[in-house]
Amino acid sequence: MVRRAYVMASLEQYLALVINLAVLMTMARVLTPGEIGEAVTGLAIAVVAFSTREFVTSEFLIQRQSVDAAAMRTALTLQVVVSAVIAAALVALSGLIAHFYATPALSFFLFLAAIAGFIEALAQPVVALLRREMSFGALAIIRTVVSLVTALVTIVLAALNFGPVSFAWGMLAGAFTLAALALYCSPLPVVTIFRPDLRYWREALAFGLFKGAALVVERLHETVPQLILGKIASMTSVALYNRSNALCGIPDRIVMSAFYSMAFPALANRVREGHDIEKTYFGVLAYLSVLYWPGVVLVSLLAPSIVAIVLGPQWEEAVPIVRILGLSAVFWLPVIVTGPLLLALGRNRDAFLASLISRCLASAILCAASLYGVTAMALSQFVSLPLQMLVALVFVHRHLPYSPRALIAALVPSAIVTGFSLAGPLALLALHGQETGLPGFTVAILLAGGGWLIGLHVTRHLFLAELHILLSAGRARARRLRRFLATSGA
Repeated sequence: MVRRAYVMASLEQYLALVINLAVLMTMARVLTPGEIGEAVTGLAIAVVAFSTREFVTSEFLIQRQSVDAAAMRTALTLQVVVSAVIAAALVALSGLIAHFYATPALSFFLFLAAIAGFIEALAQPVVALLRREMSFGALAIIRTVVSLVTALVTIVLAALNFGPVSFAWGMLAGAFTLAALALYCSPLPVVTIFRPDLRYWREALAFGLFKGAALVVERLHETVPQLILGKIASMTSVALYNRSNALCGIPDRIVMSAFYSMAFPALANRVREGHDIEKTYFGVLAYLSVLYWPGVVLVSLLAPSIVAIVLGPQWEEAVPIVRILGLSAVFWLPVIVTGPLLLALGRNRDAFLASLISRCLASAILCAASLYGVTAMALSQFVSLPLQMLVALVFVHRHLPYSPRALIAALVPSAIVTGFSLAGPLALLALHGQETGLPGFTVAILLAGGGWLIGLHVTRHLFLAELHILLSAGRARARRLRRFLATSGA
């Protein structure tokens, strides 16, 4: 069951990546950077506002010994009441926010986003219950359909000249779809949960206190610097930073989506079984770095081609931003592993504190840099990300007293493999220039893949064992398929 859940969760992540990439490519060509900036600003404000409802998150249902109708009614009541308050406040302040940004259309955008956030609240208890029941197949289908509906509505309306508000209409369509599908798939009869009930409100609040605080800090870290940039600079600057960040996040989504799904349970299992957790930690860093580092550095190196292919010619100003963000992302790696490791060690409070401290430091740096424009904001990542890395390593060292030499030894092979990955693309760019188009980009990726494989063998990297396992499994499946076809033919 765990393996199937892992496969379904990973499949959902990759489908979402494909859909989001399609929206990114299409909208970058239909709307101007300034219009994209307006939409990003409206979405950021809505996301921050509705993240506060996580203080009464429905996920308290997941840890309960049993879930009855009263618990579901409590979860739904809290979500609806809190979401209604947030939506009302957002609508009331929408005019002032639009005036603050000198963007009148932002008021209607926030009105639609407020309705979408309220409608979405109806689905949250059912989604939590489906997660509790390990119904990841149903969740994958629901979320994929919601993503498709949101994407289609957004793209169609943008093509019909609705402008930035297309994103808000897409969000509203997605919220209605999510609510309808979630209630249809509810393990409990819907009629039993649509009555006000606050019997377990203390339990919900106690569970959501740390989660809500962590999520609000994370959302503020992601959005506030961009909101400041939109006021100080321009909506175009917001779009340049946001879309550049999205491009640099593609390796993160490809490589880390599976890791996010299995990191905590896998590490917790190693701790329970008494394995050498320091060796496991260094092994995870080695595996992730050999996949993640070549990805982000290649994004930086091939930025002109990637921007031209994904965003189009009107986004040339994003090229230097993508290059800066891609290189600085190298420092993000140890931060990724810290939370799951500390949770596996039973250090929940330290996991929260590590996230809180690093996010607050990063937010302060990014907000200060945003006052000087989008390039300064991107360059500030060379300060904020190393600081977050340092905080992560310090917190890990408190419970896992590793030596710096051992840490470096675990990462050096991945750095060498990254160098091998870059050799081919660098030679290609030296011969043909920076912007090579789709054919040149494809050749560069193939050269990088060949160099990566050579680097793995030269360094005898730990990841080679995983490749051998995958190849063996592939050969075994091919043999079974041949036998099946031979039997069927007979």
